[in-house]
Amino acid sequence: MSADGTPIAVSETGSGPALVVVGGAWDHHGTPAVDKIVAALRDGYRVVTYDRRGRGASGDTAPWSIDREVEDLAAVVASVDGPVDAVGSCVGAGVVLRGLAAGVPFGRAVLWEPPYRATVDPHGDDVLFADFLDGHVAAGRRAQAVRAFLSRVLGVPIPFIAAARLKPGLWRALLADAHVLARDVRVLNGLSVPERVVASIGVPVLVASGDGDPEWMRGAAAALAEALPGSHHLVVAGQAHVPDARVLRDLVDRFAEVPAAE
Repeated sequence: MSADGTPIAVSETGSGPALVVVGGAWDHHGTPAVDKIVAALRDGYRVVTYDRRGRGASGDTAPWSIDREVEDLAAVVASVDGPVDAVGSCVGAGVVLRGLAAGVPFGRAVLWEPPYRATVDPHGDDVLFADFLDGHVAAGRRAQAVRAFLSRVLGVPIPFIAAARLKPGLWRALLADAHVLARDVRVLNGLSVPERVVASIGVPVLVASGDGDPEWMRGAAAALAEALPGSHHLVVAGQAHVPDARVLRDLVDRFAEVPAAE
């Protein structure tokens, strides 16, 4: 239960050091990307995942705010005994950063490709893009909101988006979370690296990206690492925005050797 009374659906599996995994915009319990990450980690870690508010089986108390997202993450961490580290992918990396800056007690964090596009791409958008997405959803144009988010935030080419519409199950899943996409833009600071927010973070953070993505994606990861005290950026060969789960496991294993924050 989060601080405002919102029920948050939490799942855990495995044994070992505790890891809270926060996925991307459409990732929650039972989605393929999360399932693959959990499967790769659970033989060495106690893996905790949760559905962010408004997604999956979690509640959604109005009004939404970034502070409420942080309270949700804090409640999940408080439900786990002992030290906890974090793994954040895509938008989930932005959620973890917000939590770290607010004092959620993670010892370390591994972040994969937070899409802070506006910082490094002159075609990126600012926080007004969140209002644009909200307008689409309010007018019943959920498909337009999904297309805009995929294109402008994640850089997905239009032909790939068109192909997704030909897969009814996939497209229904994308439309189901259209109403929370504007929130993700706000969590991501209008798609710009939140330099003032992350400057206060004092735990070890690894920011990783693949070499198979557009240059702006690697640039965003490098810019974040530069703004984060004591962090570093690693480029992983042969990986794109959705990394092989075994590669992510390797990063977590290697970073687990770095001393955690007290």
